[in-house]
Amino acid sequence: MKRISIIFLLISISSFFAFSKVKNNGIPFIKNFPRSHYKGGTQNWDITQAPNGLLYFANNEGVLEFDGNNWRMIPMPNNSVVRSLAVDSLGQIFVGAYNEFGYLKPDNQGKLSYHSLVDLLPDNDRKFDEVWQIFPYKKGILFHSFQKIFYYRDGAISQIQDENEFHFGFLVHDQFFVREQRKGLCVLDGRSVDVVKGGEIFADKEIVSLLPLSNHLLLIATALDGLFLYDGTQITTWNNDLSQKFKTDQVYTGISLGNSKFAFGTVRNGVYIINKDGQIVQNINTEKGLQNNTVLSLFLDRRENLWVGLDNGIDYLEISSPLSIFPKEKDLGAGYASIYHDGYLYLGTNTGLFARKYDFSKGLRNGEEAFELVKNTSGQVWHLQVVDGELICGHNKGTFSIDKKVGKLISDIAGGWNYIYKKEIPNVMIGGTYTGLVLYEKSKQTNNKWKFSKRIEGFNESCREMVWNDDNSIWMCHGYKGVYRLLLNEGFDECTKYRFYGVEDGFQSNLGIDVHKLRDEIVFSTSNGFYKYVAESDRFEVHQSLNNIFDSEEPVNKLFEQKNGDVWFFQAENIGLLKSQVDNSYEILKKPFAPLKSSFIGAFENVTVVDKENVLFGNEDGFVHYDPTVEKKYNDTFQTIIREVRISGKTDSVIYYGTYSNANEIQFNSDNENRIELPYKSNAIRFKYSAPQFSNPELIRYQCQLLGFDEIPSPWANNSQKEYTNLPEGEYVFEVVSENQYGVKSAKDTFHFTILPPWYRSHTALVIYVLLVLFCIYVAVSIIRYRIKYLQNQLKKKQEEELRLKEQKFREEALIAEKEIVQLRNDKLRSEVEFKTRELAGSTMNIIHKNEVLSYSVGELKKALKKIKDPTALVQVRQLMKTIDAEFNSDQDWEQFEVHFDQVHEDFLKRLRLLHPQLTPKDLRICAYLRMNLSSKEIAPLMNISVRGVEISRYRLRKKFNIAREENLIDFILNI
Repeated sequence: MKRISIIFLLISISSFFAFSKVKNNGIPFIKNFPRSHYKGGTQNWDITQAPNGLLYFANNEGVLEFDGNNWRMIPMPNNSVVRSLAVDSLGQIFVGAYNEFGYLKPDNQGKLSYHSLVDLLPDNDRKFDEVWQIFPYKKGILFHSFQKIFYYRDGAISQIQDENEFHFGFLVHDQFFVREQRKGLCVLDGRSVDVVKGGEIFADKEIVSLLPLSNHLLLIATALDGLFLYDGTQITTWNNDLSQKFKTDQVYTGISLGNSKFAFGTVRNGVYIINKDGQIVQNINTEKGLQNNTVLSLFLDRRENLWVGLDNGIDYLEISSPLSIFPKEKDLGAGYASIYHDGYLYLGTNTGLFARKYDFSKGLRNGEEAFELVKNTSGQVWHLQVVDGELICGHNKGTFSIDKKVGKLISDIAGGWNYIYKKEIPNVMIGGTYTGLVLYEKSKQTNNKWKFSKRIEGFNESCREMVWNDDNSIWMCHGYKGVYRLLLNEGFDECTKYRFYGVEDGFQSNLGIDVHKLRDEIVFSTSNGFYKYVAESDRFEVHQSLNNIFDSEEPVNKLFEQKNGDVWFFQAENIGLLKSQVDNSYEILKKPFAPLKSSFIGAFENVTVVDKENVLFGNEDGFVHYDPTVEKKYNDTFQTIIREVRISGKTDSVIYYGTYSNANEIQFNSDNENRIELPYKSNAIRFKYSAPQFSNPELIRYQCQLLGFDEIPSPWANNSQKEYTNLPEGEYVFEVVSENQYGVKSAKDTFHFTILPPWYRSHTALVIYVLLVLFCIYVAVSIIRYRIKYLQNQLKKKQEEELRLKEQKFREEALIAEKEIVQLRNDKLRSEVEFKTRELAGSTMNIIHKNEVLSYSVGELKKALKKIKDPTALVQVRQLMKTIDAEFNSDQDWEQFEVHFDQVHEDFLKRLRLLHPQLTPKDLRICAYLRMNLSSKEIAPLMNISVRGVEISRYRLRKKFNIAREENLIDFILNI
């Protein structure tokens, strides 16, 4: 990494000393970066560039980092304004702020963060206010504040201090100069600061810039007192006119642009670029595109372009480009035509024809005169052409003759497309319009000025592209219909014949055909290549030699041949130049014009060659000036940088910022600091990358490939990020390369990473799986052994069971026999019980019957008593009634009944007496009758009481048994 940094630093240094000239015609392309774009503070105090091409800006809110596409802010720990930046020979970025100085270093995610060096100072030396400047000096770093100068080297800091306050310092030819208040210009010698000879003149003059004018001369710029020269022995004033301008505009900063140019930033009027003679090459201010006229810092990047840190914003000036915006006026309109004639420069736009006197050799020194609208020419200009010394303007309104800043309408036939003229026919000019051809003539009667003669009859198509053939026929191309060949009469006032050529005549399509004259040969450009006319066959054939020159699928739209044989061509959305060689071959030149891609007006492309140093192109925004003598390096190498690697998804987090990274759940491979391991759940990754190419970042194309996943690289595209999802486990290398607008490919950047398997396929899981398999084998063997033992036991148990079953069978047979015996006994007993029950029931029924008979007899006897009057008979009847009544209440029957009843009902009455001793004999008898399920009507005769008496007795029993009303008395007695 260090070796790469040193290589790029050397390239940057060599580029600095090989600085090409700064153009004085036109305004450099300017790119504005407002605060809303870079999301930082308003003021930008210093600028530097790292070896990898990234730019850093000392901003009010910290250090701004810019990669060409994206901005990042690196804040200071005390939130102070960053005033100064510098890069040493190893690519280390140093930072100065309020009571702070240190360096930037990647943190554990590869993101730059600030590391302070103030801790190396004693506590009482840590108050030094703003560090305004930083200089790499003699293998160390100088940190310069107005209070003290600190020198950092090998981890230690020494101090330089004087009795007076310092002002700005300057490093020139390895010497450190500093202005000291009330002392003047001083030079650092060891650890002392000594006044240079004659330096006392600056004791009260504020020096803001000190630059080498030559090996022995230093150019000193002051804020309010102009410019001075110092030759080592004396100091003199320099260039009073420029000094006066600088006094008014107040210079704030300055830098060298190579060995011959200087740039100065002012407080009131933007940027001045001057040469060694003190002549102003450029003055770029808000009128010409700057965001702000107060310039705080200037920096020349390694592409020789100028960065401007403003009081509000950042601007980028492409001062090394051979292309520039022309003129400074922004409201002329789109450029359709241009020409330089008789010291006047004419610009034809969609709003009119503009002109001014112009000397291309003077550039900025042409003065502040603006382009003015040529009188009478307001509206769409289509064409400008000098025909036999007279400037003709093809206009939407018709055709104008232009004399300086006045346009005279010579034809009101709308739409002056084009004009053709032959020296062999000096007094005839033919113009193409929206509705056909027009004849113009000149003579002594017209003061040798072109005048409208008449319409050319016989052909009424729109005639925009025309070429006059050697046989006086005219080739004309219609953009939508095809090619026409027109034959005019001798007076050129009538089209006597014309022939249309289309697909049937050799073309593949009738659309978009243009006609050109190249090396005295008429050629036709189409969307399918070049064609030529073959008179013998009256057909068109492919112009193979011309097609071979371009060898491209993109069609060539226009050809413009210069007098020296060079040919400008417009191909698709680009412009190029065929430079004619000694052997009549062509060398294609495209790179200088790459930034103009897609800016031209389709079908109305135009180019004007003024001289070998001045070429004008018309485009959508006006005009662009091209100086072929400006040398620019188009093949300089550059880097593509992977700026961010982010795990996307639920755990969206950055894991890589371009140096090295260390995030949660990431392990670094010790063999390569740029290789990381990601868990399987982090297999969705988004890459962001950039190429620090600042002139036309929109034209940068990227190509990337994820080795291990992509079979082929991606197509070239402008997209600066790539995302992958659901990556399987494995090792990957992400590669990205870019190609700039000049077709130069960058160095490749790579990012190595590994997606670990999911936990169930990890090494730990494999070990667990092996252990599980071994365990399963062990369990299986154990189960088999257990099974064998189990089967043996089961067999033994089966045998025992069979033996037991046999024994049991014998026992069961014996038991069955015994049960049969018992059953027989039970049947016998049951028979006996049933017999006794029947006997008891019969006995009971007999008693009931007997009692009924006796009751009936007593009743009848009572009736008879009333009728018997014989006393003896009465006595006998009464005696009989007593006998019957005694028989009716006989206890002997009950006792006999009770014995039989207990035998049948398992001592029911005995159990009932034990459970309920409160029961009377009458209660017991009723309970016995109820257990026999006798009704109240059947019980009444047995007890010689009425049915009502039985009900009352039952009610008393319920109370004695404490039975609830809803409970059945008979069920209760049956359950005793």
